[in-house]
Amino acid sequence: MAGRTFDPKIAFYAPPCVPGTPGGKFSDNKGATWQGVTPDTITIVDYLTNYGAEVNAILQAEGLYESYSQGVVLDKAFQGFINKHFVLYGRQVKIIPYQGQCQSVPPDYQCLLPEMDKIVQTYHPYIVFWNTTLCSACYAELARDHTIGVGGDGFSDAFTNANAPFFYSGGESSSRIETAFAQFYCNQLSSANVPTRKVKWAETQNPAQNFNGQPRRLGVISTNDPDNENTVKNVLGPALARYCGDKIWHTYFYAQDINTAAQQVAAGIAAMDTPTDPANIVLCLCDPVAPAFLFEGEQDNNYYPENVIATDQSMDLDNTAQSYGPGDGGSPSLGCPAPQKGCEYDNAFGLAQWGPQQPQENDEGVRIYRDGGGQGNTPVTPITATGLAKYWVMIANLIQNAGPLLTPANMQARAPAMGTMGGGATGEELLSFAPNNWNWTQDTRVVYWSKGKTSSYNHKPGTYVQIEGNRFNLGQFPSLPDGPPIPANR
Repeated sequence: MAGRTFDPKIAFYAPPCVPGTPGGKFSDNKGATWQGVTPDTITIVDYLTNYGAEVNAILQAEGLYESYSQGVVLDKAFQGFINKHFVLYGRQVKIIPYQGQCQSVPPDYQCLLPEMDKIVQTYHPYIVFWNTTLCSACYAELARDHTIGVGGDGFSDAFTNANAPFFYSGGESSSRIETAFAQFYCNQLSSANVPTRKVKWAETQNPAQNFNGQPRRLGVISTNDPDNENTVKNVLGPALARYCGDKIWHTYFYAQDINTAAQQVAAGIAAMDTPTDPANIVLCLCDPVAPAFLFEGEQDNNYYPENVIATDQSMDLDNTAQSYGPGDGGSPSLGCPAPQKGCEYDNAFGLAQWGPQQPQENDEGVRIYRDGGGQGNTPVTPITATGLAKYWVMIANLIQNAGPLLTPANMQARAPAMGTMGGGATGEELLSFAPNNWNWTQDTRVVYWSKGKTSSYNHKPGTYVQIEGNRFNLGQFPSLPDGPPIPANR
């Protein structure tokens, strides 16, 4: 394994070995160092939520759904994988699947916050893992309970540091990806600093409102979670002004409430497609479900701006983006109600966090599941298993790297020593921690959506195509006066 905790052929993010034997005894592991830590056990609760029938159906169509019963099977395999490969200093990880009892879409804070407290009081876990883009307040509640929360994709560096050392995410922080988008936008798209740059990838189904050839006017759509909204206002907007003197022309912050989706879509389109200065390029800083409603609304309202992404919430997976196109056999779908006209996402482009996807028959999630003792096929889609597996390896890496004195403060102090994996020419995500930076993913790749090319993941039409060479960290985006090199024939 060339000095790695497990074979990097299983997953590129296999961490370096540390002294000791996986599953072996340890002379003095300091005993019960923190809540959820005993001389022989580290307790982790996996919070598994039911998003409701409508959202669950969309997540299933996108290949991102995980039920409680599926989570139980997965957790057994991930627990087996961790205890088999990682040096835990005489301890074993114990994962407890927990079926959430509260409404999460929209987040019922009056129920969810006490539920976080109840989980801590009942199970006394060292970590609570919730794989979601929802409820920053839930993770803040866990931090108040002096319990580490892991998950929360799409939250800001300000949030992470306010709740340190009790919060980690495997994805990229919203602060970082929005800063990256501002740099990308200013270096390659903005008309403010390079007036010759114009809209060029808007669709033309509405001849009365053809945006191509116009100076770009950016509109931004995001959730109304306070952390998400504040990041747009306090990070993205100022970054655009700082880097190129540009601005956000229009914003809309939506509630993650499927029951009011129709009203919110109408309000969002009205906020973007104004009578005098409509946004002609729209950035959706969205969870994976909301874009389907957005693109439905755009098409229903005959509104065809450039659609651009800067995603840390799984919009950049082939299977997710395929769901924004036609259904089976070219039939209408939620994200493309009139496929005979083309679909709003056909010309999308922007920044992606995920690297290229491996074939679903044997991707990272499948390999880790089986190596941990899982039998047959993964109970969820392979890409869902891959996302979860990456999180569990991150958690195990943090614990192993902390050494025998397992406390939140010591784990965070030592986290930067985990080193760096991926990035640049590797094609894989750059993974590392640094002081004040507790989101594991650091960089992005520039991509465009090709509806016709075949996905390496599920062998269906529709895939993201990387351009401009390597992945980019902050400060690395090239300046291109004519914009990203997206081919005319995708």
